[in-house]
Amino acid sequence: MRTAEQAIHDVIWKFLSGRLDKKVYESRPMNDVGYPFADFGDLQTKYTGTKSGALSQVSINLNIWDTEMNRKKVSEICNDLFFETINMKDAYGFKVSLRVNDSGIQINQDRTVTPPVWRGMVNLVFDIL
Repeated sequence: MRTAEQAIHDVIWKFLSGRLDKKVYESRPMNDVGYPFADFGDLQTKYTGTKSGALSQVSINLNIWDTEMNRKKVSEICNDLFFETINMKDAYGFKVSLRVNDSGIQINQDRTVTPPVWRGMVNLVFDIL
C-alpha cells in the first residue's frame, strides 16, 4: 500500500513520463540524459491533529529542465503539470485537492553550466481529504 505522498508522486511521475519520453528521475542525474527532463526535489508531509484523527498536507517540489533555446517548452510543461494537478481528485485511492494559492511555478536560467539551461521549479501543495 502506498502512502499519500507516494501516491501523489506516482501520479505526477506517470504524467511527466508521458510528456518527457520517460526522462523523469528521483534526483538530478549525474550523467548526460538529454533534454528535456524532470527530477524530483523535496517531498514533505505535514499533519494537523483533529478530534477524529489527523489531516495531512503533502508538498512536492520538482524541476523541469531544457536547453537554452527551449524556454517555451519548460514553461509549457510546468503549466501543463500545474493544470493537470488542479484537476486531480484521486491518487491511488487517496482523495486529494491542490492548494492553488500555496502552489506555484518559478522559471530561471541556470548559468552555472555552459551553455546555460532553463529550469522550471514547480511547487505543488495538496490537501489529503
